[in-house]
Order: sequence, then structure tokens, then C-alpha cells
Amino acid sequence: MTKKNLYYYINNFILFSFFGFLFENTLHLLTKGDLTSNPFYGPWMPIYGFGIIIMIFLTRLVFNRVKLNRPLKIIILFLTVTLILTILELIGGHLTEFIFHKSFWNYTNFKYNFGKYITLEVSLGWGIACLIFLYIIKPLTDKFIEKIPKFISIILLILIIIDFIFSFFPK
Repeated sequence: MTKKNLYYYINNFILFSFFGFLFENTLHLLTKGDLTSNPFYGPWMPIYGFGIIIMIFLTRLVFNRVKLNRPLKIIILFLTVTLILTILELIGGHLTEFIFHKSFWNYTNFKYNFGKYITLEVSLGWGIACLIFLYIIKPLTDKFIEKIPKFISIILLILIIIDFIFSFFPK
């Protein structure tokens, strides 16, 4: 296991916040015919960035050190990240509703929903997406993510922080 610097994590956060924005808008466009509402001004959804950072830490600190056979490790990883990302989605749903007095997603029409912010169908999707990320996407993005100049990382992070302030603390 190699030690990653802070910019590695910042770049993953920024990149996958942007990919989350693209994913949400593509999915919304295909299913609803329009673009999704985003609480932020910029093209990012930080909940995806936080989810990726949690998965990276989880795999580095726990699963890369556990001595299990690969299939069992994958099953345990799938169940663990499914649970963690479901909790993150639940917290994110309540937090955005509390701050904006608006729900940005609602799963009450799903068969196996648990309130409006989580549903078994989507939770299983998060688990599958996590495995795709960790075993397919991350090895590809790791090849270039550390090559991003630090000043670019800092500028983008500052923009996201400013966006966060203006989005969550309006006049």
C-alpha cells in the first residue's frame, strides 16, 4: 500500500463530485426528460466525492489489510459500502431538506423504500457502483489523478467551498 498525499484525496473528491453531477443529470435526462435540480451552482455533487473518499479510506484502512480470499472480501466489501453509502444518502437527504426546505430526491414510489431518502433498489445499486469504481474506474483514474497540478486542485476546491457557502448560507 502506497501512502497517498492530500492532493490525491482532494482530486478524487473533485473528480467524482463532477462525475456524480454528470451521472445524476444523465440518469435524470434519460428517465425524466430533463436535468436534475442541483443545490449547487457549479457542476458538482459533493455527496459523490464524499462517498468516494469514504470508499478509498475503507479499502485502504480495512479491506487491503484483511486476510480473506478474494470472493469473500468482495462480498463483505459490497455489504459494508452498501450500508455506509445508504447511511450517507439518508443523512444527505435529511440535511439538504433541512437546509433548503426541499427534497432533491424521493424514493417513495419504489417498492422497497424506507422513507423517501433510501430504498433497497438504489442501495444495491450503490454497492454495485462501488465495486465497479474500486476494481475498474479507480485503477484508471489513479494513473492520472496524481498528475493534476496542485494549483488546479486548490482552485477547484476553493470554488467548491465558495459554492457551498453561497448555496447553503444564502442571504
